[in-house]
Amino acid sequence: MESFLQVQESVEEQLGRELQDNELAFLQWVYERYTEEEKRRVNVSQY
Repeated sequence: MESFLQVQESVEEQLGRELQDNELAFLQWVYERYTEEEKRRVNVSQY
């Protein structure tokens, strides 16, 4: 899984600019939800 910093760098590269504070906060929120969902998915698949 990519780290948040890797995701941020990838998004900024695709946009061709640095993210604004509100965009960075949103990306961090999305990343946290994604990692939580991945943990749940892994736990469910172990049963």
